[in-house]
This record gives sequence, structure tokens and C-alpha cells, in this order.
Amino acid sequence: MVRAADTVRVAALSALLAGCSSAAGLDEAQSGGSGTDGFGDVSGAASGSADSAGGNGTEEPTGWGSTTGADETGPVSSSGTGDEPSPPQFDEPSPSDEKDPQNVPEADLCAADETTAWRLAVRDADAMSSPAHARQAMLGPWPSLTGVEVRPWEFLNYYTFAYPLAPPGQLLAAAQLRASQDDLGDMFELQVAVRGPEMTATERPSLHLTLALDNSGSMAGKALELLKSASHVLAAQLRVGDSVAVVSWSQIGSVLLPPMMVSGPNDAKLLQAIDTFTVGGAAELTQALSAAYAAADQQYVPKDINRVVFISDGGATATQDDLLLLAQRAADEPLKTGIHAIAVGVGDPALYRDDLINAIGVAGAGPSVYVGSPEAAENQLGARFVGLVGLTASSVDVHVTLPPGLQLEAVGSAPDVEVVGQDHVTAAPNDRVVLHRRLRPCVADLDHNGAIAVQIGWTDALTGEPKQATAEWKLTELLSGDTSWVAKGEAVLAYAEALRAIQYHAGHTEAIDAAWERLKAAKAALPDDQELAEIEQMLAALQEP
Repeated sequence: MVRAADTVRVAALSALLAGCSSAAGLDEAQSGGSGTDGFGDVSGAASGSADSAGGNGTEEPTGWGSTTGADETGPVSSSGTGDEPSPPQFDEPSPSDEKDPQNVPEADLCAADETTAWRLAVRDADAMSSPAHARQAMLGPWPSLTGVEVRPWEFLNYYTFAYPLAPPGQLLAAAQLRASQDDLGDMFELQVAVRGPEMTATERPSLHLTLALDNSGSMAGKALELLKSASHVLAAQLRVGDSVAVVSWSQIGSVLLPPMMVSGPNDAKLLQAIDTFTVGGAAELTQALSAAYAAADQQYVPKDINRVVFISDGGATATQDDLLLLAQRAADEPLKTGIHAIAVGVGDPALYRDDLINAIGVAGAGPSVYVGSPEAAENQLGARFVGLVGLTASSVDVHVTLPPGLQLEAVGSAPDVEVVGQDHVTAAPNDRVVLHRRLRPCVADLDHNGAIAVQIGWTDALTGEPKQATAEWKLTELLSGDTSWVAKGEAVLAYAEALRAIQYHAGHTEAIDAAWERLKAAKAALPDDQELAEIEQMLAALQEP
């Protein structure tokens, strides 16, 4: 039975289908959405602030390489007048926030005597392909951002923010607020985090994993090496009580390891299937889906974790039927979890194509990650394994209520894009979504005794039980409290903006200078943060001739 929500979700992926083309026939990277096994996709009609791209002409941007085609900001190009192309501007993550229709009149978004409530857009919070791809591309022997889709909201997913974890079976809201100023005057940087519950590797339910390995010819070389590195990391996370199967994307002899119970981490039969895997022959996503779900069905246990991991360089094709099947198989029912898809991209950063990986993640309600080195495999798949495969909540909904005299700032115009249904937003253990918003007072004397409230609603992924949590803080409490994580969020977003700006004009030093300033403030608050040290290394690479 095809659920209406599945059809809506796949309709929202129609823009991705144009990009899911074979490597031989596609020379330009297309943009699109990403996976969501942590906190997921855009929801609600666009009525808040959004990314807006500069320029109106048709020339290609120049410099460090460009993200060709159109993303959710619309096509970006030069002005056609000979001037330097304007880099895209955004307030991250690009909100499609909806004002509560039962709140104040639409024309009055900021009343001096009324609170305003907003339903926040939650975007792809377990999609992390973009920042990992950019990192690998810039730190290699030939630094270049050509072909890299810089999706700023993914940077808040990739980097860590140590907000408190939720109790078992619950979600928890946290917030930090920092007063600031810009050319328009006083403002506030608000960062809201929604945390999943803590779960250790020994506490997770049994896992039934199917590895679907791309055997197409484009996988030869580095992509095959990284496929095996990624598979080894996954094999090391398994324990007694878990089962595994391995299939290829081939039309003939696709079963490499029939479903079997593992003896524990690094099961010998599993490692043999991985190590003897070779590429060659026809490989299509349609055949991969058929083989993978046939194996997954054989080892399916309703109350356990059931996952299919697709590992590919992205050089394959997808159809709307493929994506619809992924969405159907990922559907969760009370006491009967779906088989969510995890998309792992591998290969040389100059050759890797992320459109297929992102499409699999979105449709399959699972994470999408990029592995460009063995170390990245350990970080993305090993250290985050429980959050990668686990699931706590579905239909996650986030609302924020602002005190009188404070408004959610809108930047640019709302993009004309289809959005994914709210039922698709999920949450995983040990995971978090970080939402960064800019607030601006609309009264001369803002009452700092007013409160910001965050309400989270969700459905328990296993039982189907509806749940809710609310947190509230006075402005005085937030403004006098810790602001280290909001400072890191600002640095991460400024770094993403610098990457995006340099793609459109190699000499665009203004965005890099702004990123350095944000990074300096964040390092003052978090002097031992290794991820900030990594961003420092990346910014230095951007400035190299």
C-alpha cells in the first residue's frame, strides 16, 4: 500500500531525479536534499527567510569552481555586466518557518504586547556529505571546490555541539542566545538544539544490516578502497545478536553473503565477503534495491533495527519508482520499524557525485555521508554508529514562541521549492539538530523578562505513541548564560559562507575575513575544540594562492 506521505516525499525529490544520472552522461553536479535518519527534512510552506542568490545573468561563476545548476537558492550567476559575480547570501539554515496561523495577524509579525509563535523548518540534520566533501577536496594535494555542493545546513550536522542529551525515549530542547549588532542595529543570535537520548553500543537493539556494494566500473581504484574501508568500520561495530548480508548492484550473482548471524565484531565470513569484493559489470540502483531488500526481508525482526547501507561513488541512475520504493520500505508502523536506507558516498572528491547519495538518504529516511579517507570512515561511521543506525522518533515538529517585541528576521525571499512532509522528520539516539536563527527587536525598550519557549512534538518510533516536550527560558537567563555553542555555530556558518563565496569569486576575501573573526570568537569560548582547529586549517587553505 502506497501511503500519501510517501508519494508527497517522492514528489519533493523530483528535482533530484534530473541529477541522478550516470557518470558517463552527467558532467555537472546537481543539487538536492539529503538523508534524515537523525533530524530530517524541510517542512511547511516557505514563508520565513531563505537563501537568496546574487546576480541575474547567465554567465557561469568563476574562481575555485562552482556548484553548477540550481540549488534551493535558485540559479546563481554573474550580473552579465562584467562585474564580479555576487556570492550567494543566506541566513543558515535557510528557514521555511511558518508563523502560527492562530497567532497575531500575518501583517503584524512583531507586536509590542503579543507573543509570536513559529513552526521552525528542520532540514536534513543527519545529512553530512557536503562538509566532508569540501574538507577532503580542500585538504588534498590539488585543492579545489569544483563539483562540491556547499549545503550550509549540513555543516551544523557535521560538527558537534555538546548540548545535554535527553532522557531515554525522550527528546530535549536547549537554547543559547547572544546579543549582537550589525548594520541594521541591535539583534540576537538564537541557537536552538533538539537532542536525542543517550544510547551506548551495548544498549542499542539488535541490528540486522544489509550492505549493498556498488560494483560499477567507476568504482575501480580509490572508490573501491574506500568502500572496503567503510565496510570494515561497519563490521567492527557489530556484536553477537546482530545479523548481516552483503549484496552487489549486479544483475547476476548479486548475493555475496547470504543473511547470517555474526560471531561478533569483525566476523571472519563478513570480512572475507568484503575483502574479495571486486568491481565490473553492469550496476544499477534498481537491481541493488531488489537484491538488498530481498536480503533485508530474510533477516527482518520487527522490533529491532533493520537497515540497508548503499555504498557508491554516485555514478549510477535512479528512477522515481526507485525512490518511491525506498520511501515505502522506510515507513515505520507501531511495533514494526521500517527498513531505513543509509547512503555512504565514497571516492576521490573530484569524481564523487553526491546527487544519488542524497536522493537515497532523503527517500530512504536515513543519513547520507561522504567518506573520502579511512580516517573519515572511522569518524563518520564508527564514532557515530549508534546515531547512524538508531531511531528514536518520527514526525518531529519544532515550535518556538518569542516574547513581545522580538521578531524572527526574514532575509531574502522564500524559495519556490517543494517541501517534504512533516511525517518524514526523524530523530536518532545520541543525535541532535542545531537550528540557528537571527532575532531582531521591534520596540525601543525590549523587556528582558520576556521568555523564549521551544516546544517539540514527535511520535515514538517503536510504539507510535505521540509525545511532547517544552522548555522555556527568560531572555535575561539566556543572555547571562553560556554562549559558547552559539559562538561555534556562528563560526561554522561563516566558514560555510566563505566556502560558498570563494566558489563564485576566487578573490572574495570579505567572506573569509568574516569567517576568521567568527572563528576567533569561537576559539576564545572553546579553546580546546579540535573541530575549530580543523576549520582554521580549512580557512588557511582557502587563502593559499
